[in-house]
Amino acid sequence: MMKPTSSQHGFVLITSLIFLIVLSILGVMAMRGSLFEERMAANDRDRALAREYAEMALRDAERDILGIRFNGTFCAAVGCGTLRPAGTRPANAVDAGNFWIAANPIVDDIALEDGGLGQAMPLQGVYSAEASTACGMPVWSGANWEDNSNPPRACAGTIAAAVPTIRYGQFTDAPFVGPDGVAAPQGIPPPRYMIEVFKAADLGIIGSSNKMFFRITAVGFGRTAGPAGLTSVTLQSVFSPL
Repeated sequence: MMKPTSSQHGFVLITSLIFLIVLSILGVMAMRGSLFEERMAANDRDRALAREYAEMALRDAERDILGIRFNGTFCAAVGCGTLRPAGTRPANAVDAGNFWIAANPIVDDIALEDGGLGQAMPLQGVYSAEASTACGMPVWSGANWEDNSNPPRACAGTIAAAVPTIRYGQFTDAPFVGPDGVAAPQGIPPPRYMIEVFKAADLGIIGSSNKMFFRITAVGFGRTAGPAGLTSVTLQSVFSPL
């Protein structure tokens, strides 16, 4: 015996609703997956930018050590926006040949345990080999990178404060542009760096080496800001002028 037509119509309606619900769920899942992949791609791009800016800051710190502008001329000769104190950087190519050696007595006065905390800008950002001991941690971990970190960073130890870092271009007049040579995206602050100074003896190198080493820590930023602060990438390099 055939079922009433009204019952058949009700079954089709229920089946259609189930299919509609399943398709809606699949559509929402596909959209969420697309949004997730888009966010991942944006985060990857943000971190890639931050890394490239950190690399730019490493090169800028090397120029700061050598006392030159971004175009290779010596700041002592042509002037820079901010000048390091006279005698604390090579003044010319001849001077550069024997300035950063352990036998030069001036080098003992350039690097400070607290990186010039509370002092004028020209004295900031260069740390002695004892800085991490005075900080009670790796000194870059207690530095103020101006990235709105939460909680704020600060040294423990005898310093008990956030130590200073240097803005890209501060001592070299380097313009802050993107890796492609055009203006950096708005909202991204310039990268920053700090310099630690070591003699060969500080590193346990046996002998009478006059060589100096500089550990540069640089932080580049992205455009994304979260509860913990800006997206950032930290890079380190070891540089020796000789």
